[in-house]
Amino acid sequence: MYGTENARKGYAVLKKRYDGGDKSSELLWRLAKFCHELATCTSDKEARKDLTFEGRRYAMEGYHANENDFDALKWAAIMTGAATDFLPTKEKIEEGTKFKELLDKALTMDGKEFSLLYMRGRYSYAVANLSWFERRAAAMLYSTPPTATLEEALDDFLAAYEQAPNWIENLLCIARVYLAKNDKANVKLYCNKLLALTPTDDEDRDRLQEAKGILAQC
Repeated sequence: MYGTENARKGYAVLKKRYDGGDKSSELLWRLAKFCHELATCTSDKEARKDLTFEGRRYAMEGYHANENDFDALKWAAIMTGAATDFLPTKEKIEEGTKFKELLDKALTMDGKEFSLLYMRGRYSYAVANLSWFERRAAAMLYSTPPTATLEEALDDFLAAYEQAPNWIENLLCIARVYLAKNDKANVKLYCNKLLALTPTDDEDRDRLQEAKGILAQC
């Protein structure tokens, strides 16, 4: 039932069941997934924000309904991460910490789930690149503020690559980390792997253009 054309119909079917009293983790993570699909498909920023937060509510409700349901946990992590895009710095750091906790728990259940490895890599990369202002805000919020390194990010990106070697988005992240580490040989290696692939949408075409720009720096 998933896919852009069917997302709205699927959402309506599951929302009706939810409103009728079905609060199972199986229904809730699927409802969160439909919200995520609908949010991804819209160009309206406010609508995307509303759908993302709605999806996060369903995902967390599903996770709390059954903490042993891997898919519920996975979607709780995905939607928590997605929600941080719409938050100011203080809340972004708070939710980012919850995001990391959910990712770590999910990866103890399935350490080869490449989408979760990728997301944890993105988290580590973002924390490693926090601005001075953001680090100061984090230090004010926590006695031990979140920390991460480029090496931790790279480990997760490479682990995701082992499971999904033709994923353009992940290859670009690997190239970015190697560029930050000034490892030009590996920048060239992973940019060339990326550029050998055929993009399937505008976002991937943009990523290929970025890879060409990165490669030009080597």
